[in-house]
Amino acid sequence: MAGTIWIPGAERIAPSSPGGTITSKAPPRVVWHTTEADPGTSSVWSAMIRVLKNKSAEPQVLYDPLTDRLGQFMPLNVGGRALRNDGATMTNRVGRVCIQIEVIGRSAKPFTGYWRPGKNFRAFMAAARSWGIKDVWPAGPPPRFIASPPHNVPESPRSRTIWLNRGGHYGHSHIPGNDHGDPGGISTTALFAASGTTPKELFTVGQYENLMQQIKNEGAATRQEVRRQAIWSLRYGLQTEEERARADRAFDDAIDAGKTLAEAMADVSQIMQPIAQDLEYRARQNG
Repeated sequence: MAGTIWIPGAERIAPSSPGGTITSKAPPRVVWHTTEADPGTSSVWSAMIRVLKNKSAEPQVLYDPLTDRLGQFMPLNVGGRALRNDGATMTNRVGRVCIQIEVIGRSAKPFTGYWRPGKNFRAFMAAARSWGIKDVWPAGPPPRFIASPPHNVPESPRSRTIWLNRGGHYGHSHIPGNDHGDPGGISTTALFAASGTTPKELFTVGQYENLMQQIKNEGAATRQEVRRQAIWSLRYGLQTEEERARADRAFDDAIDAGKTLAEAMADVSQIMQPIAQDLEYRARQNG
């Protein structure tokens, strides 16, 4: 399946060198970055181009979330340069396409909280979907980023199993072999809604259970990570901080009471809209 190579309406930006040839047969994906600069001005736009080129760290796409300005360094069907390799794995070239987008913004201040997406953002998302990239986040939504000291909450396990085998959307914070925390806790619901569609389903209970088993096998499952994945599996996104806190308390109370993970998920589903009408039934059956 061949998709869009040059996004309609995007400004062409000359890269420091061409992108790498992709030979991977893994599912297609998008990786979201932030530049750690404030958006909205032409001077910052120009500065970010200089920084990325000087570091030889260009993605395929640069985006300003306040002005809806979109630029493209290289075709979408070649490898970008914004990820570090994971040992011998050329991370920038994992996937039939690995489309990287640098959003001018800061990880500690998620851009979906103040952005003004328009036709150029929709053009980007349409181009990503033209390659068969689904509206899913295989490693979960990007975790929140705390600036001082810099860390994510919760820290991502950066699962190689998930990255190498599942297509969809990722944050830089999800990628094995990398240590950056961007793009921070952006709203995945807002991201897809701004593209003109809403996600039909991000996770089923079975997919969630398979994911958690993979994470446990890699020795990285903490209660915080289990809770984050469980809560995310029940809903496309949390709407308010109060709702997040209520869901967290419900999950912790259930675990402290000796309930199984499936029962804890069912308790949380009383607070949050489930992804499927039979979720509670299935959770009880699997408990």
